[in-house]
Amino acid sequence: MKHEYCVQTDILETVVASAPVELRHAALLAALATRTEFRSPAYVTSRDSYGAHPARVFDAAGALVADNYRDWIRSEIDARNGDVAAVWEHYKDEGYLLSEIQPVLHFFVHDRGGAQDNFTQFRIFTETEAISRNLFTSAAWRQPERPNDLLVYHNYLGEPIDPRPLGSARYRLYDAIDMPSFLRLADACTAEERRVAAARRFKFTDLQTGESGSESYGEMYPAFDKYPHKSRRFFDDWCESSAGASGERICRRWVFEPQDSEGHQSDQTQPRHLYFIPQWGHNRKVAAVEKTRNMDDYALFGRLNKFDERIGVPFSWYFYGLHGDLVKSGSIERILAAAENGLIVLPEHDYRVLKRWQDQPYGF
Repeated sequence: MKHEYCVQTDILETVVASAPVELRHAALLAALATRTEFRSPAYVTSRDSYGAHPARVFDAAGALVADNYRDWIRSEIDARNGDVAAVWEHYKDEGYLLSEIQPVLHFFVHDRGGAQDNFTQFRIFTETEAISRNLFTSAAWRQPERPNDLLVYHNYLGEPIDPRPLGSARYRLYDAIDMPSFLRLADACTAEERRVAAARRFKFTDLQTGESGSESYGEMYPAFDKYPHKSRRFFDDWCESSAGASGERICRRWVFEPQDSEGHQSDQTQPRHLYFIPQWGHNRKVAAVEKTRNMDDYALFGRLNKFDERIGVPFSWYFYGLHGDLVKSGSIERILAAAENGLIVLPEHDYRVLKRWQDQPYGF
């Protein structure tokens, strides 16, 4: 599904697909710069945590049977009136083979400068395809029973074989997210969510007097919408802290995975929920700030400053604390308390960011 915050051009998809895959993506970056409006694209980071997914079907001799495994298996199930076991019985001894595509996701950015959110983020897959397994296992105890056994989970596919590569690696554009558009839409979605939440009423009964009444969520928690949604706050905190004051661009240090409920909600009467999950952009291994429970606050602050030095951005530890994997959110609480007790000294703008977080914590 193409969303309104995505750049939607067929030319962009074609340019990405036509570039030869290289280790440092030089040809891809050059193609984007010369053939699209994005004149200064830059590589940020990659994620290789995606599993392989089924691609094409071949017979035992290696001849192509179907270009799309899922379409083919769905038609085979339909032809047998949904009898999945009959499909398995028909093909289990035929020696059919399956190719799989192994994706690696790369993040690129075109930074237009100015406001920290003034950029377009590209998510582009490198895909390599190889004939990598038998289509079905012949083991009777693994006979599939439901369509999803073959359509979704693939638990009933055959055993892996020595991979036989099919062609060279290729690029595929996943999306191009215009961050100002994304945040404006997230603002609007959040405003509607909060309007609906504030109006929701709750009935109550006083167990001592027996009196009943009702109160809206907005009346019960009048400050629940005091701050912007967490995606906007992440940018605001960067801009107002030492991280932004240092001149570092957020889009070169973090990448963003949109989470959009549109098209996925079972109850379509509910407001759309839109936000992102930030992921760090460093490409080297960075040790987590661990075993802090027995440290005093001054030692913890020293560890966090060392962490910032490794990252290369002041006050980075706070943003990693919002993420929670390399720096625990408890460190935010301890550093704020230490600053208020006079044990450490923080820049005033960083202190204000921490105080806002304490007033209404958020994270990802």
